[in-house]
Amino acid sequence: MNILFVCSRNKWRSATAESIFKNHPIHQVRSAGTEPSARIKLSAKHLTWAD
Repeated sequence: MNILFVCSRNKWRSATAESIFKNHPIHQVRSAGTEPSARIKLSAKHLTWAD
């Protein structure tokens, strides 16, 4: 299962969640942000990738 963690700037909440779950044996994880200043900006590709 592909899990996408999203928060505003992708600096603390979603990035931390991605770090916690990055080695999960079943799930693939990524993170992104919704603000223009986000470290990784949320895109349609992220949404297509996520389950």
